[in-house]
Amino acid sequence: MITSMAEEVHDPAIQVPQAITYSVPIGALSGLLFLLPIVFTLPDIQTLLDVPGGQPIGVMFTLIMGSQAGGFGIWFISMSSALTELQPLTNLPVLSLVFGIGLFCAISICCAASRATWSFARDKAIPFHATFARVSGSAASASSVPLNAHLLSTGIQLALGLIYLGSSEAFNAFVGVAVICLGASYAMPIAILLFGKNGRKEVEGARFSLGRWGLLINAIALVWVMLEIVLFSMPAVVPVTEVTMNYASVVFVGFAFISAGWYMINGRYHYAGPPIPSDVDTDSGKGS
Repeated sequence: MITSMAEEVHDPAIQVPQAITYSVPIGALSGLLFLLPIVFTLPDIQTLLDVPGGQPIGVMFTLIMGSQAGGFGIWFISMSSALTELQPLTNLPVLSLVFGIGLFCAISICCAASRATWSFARDKAIPFHATFARVSGSAASASSVPLNAHLLSTGIQLALGLIYLGSSEAFNAFVGVAVICLGASYAMPIAILLFGKNGRKEVEGARFSLGRWGLLINAIALVWVMLEIVLFSMPAVVPVTEVTMNYASVVFVGFAFISAGWYMINGRYHYAGPPIPSDVDTDSGKGS
C-alpha cells in the first residue's frame, strides 16, 4: 500500500523505499499488539479448531460478542455495553487494542485504496473514469480530496464486509485474494528486474541502492512472494470439501480474466500509464 501513495510523497525515490523498509519492524510490532488481546480472549480452543474452512478469526469474534453481527461490528464500534454483558470487564481493554489496530489499518487502507482508485481513473483505466477522477476542493489546496474515488473504494469495502454476514467462506476467499494480489503486484517488477531484457541495468545508479546485495535480496523476495501466493491459495484443512475449499485462487483468476478483458476492450486504446513530468529526471526514481 505504501507504493500507492508514491505520487504524494516528497522525494519518493528515497522516502518510498525507506518506508517499505521501516514497515517491516512496524508491522511486526502492530501484529504483536493485535495478537496479544486475541490470545487473552480466546474462546474454547477445540471450538476454533473445528471451524469449517480453518479460519477461526470470524467465529472467535462472534463467540466473544455473542452474535455474528456483533463479531462483525467490533471492527467498527467499541460495543462496550455488549462486551460488559457478555464478557468479564477485563476483556474490554484488551479487545479495545484489537479495535484500535483495526481502526488504524482501516484508515490506511481507505487512504491507499482511494488514492489508487483515483490514479486509475485519472489514467482512464476504469469505467466511469471521468467521475472518479474528480477532486473535491482546489487542486492546490491541502484539503483537496478525491471524494468520488474514496466513496467508491469505501463502498466496495463495505460490500465485501457484508459478505461475511452471509458466508464466511466467501469472505475468507476475498481476504485471501487481497494478499495474493498484493504479492503479485510486487512480484512482477521484481521478476522483470531479474529476468527482463535489461535486467538490473534498469536500476543502475539508483539513489536508493542495495549495492551488491540487490540481486540476492530481489531473488529472496521473489521466492518468498511466490511461496506466499501458493500458501494463501491452499486450503487450511484436509480433507478438502466444498466448505473447507479455499476459493481465493478462484477469485484471483476471475479478477485476472476481468482485468484482461477490460484491457482488451478499453485499456489498450485509452490507458497510457501514469504521467511523468517532463522536468523530472526519470532515472532519479529508480530503486533497487
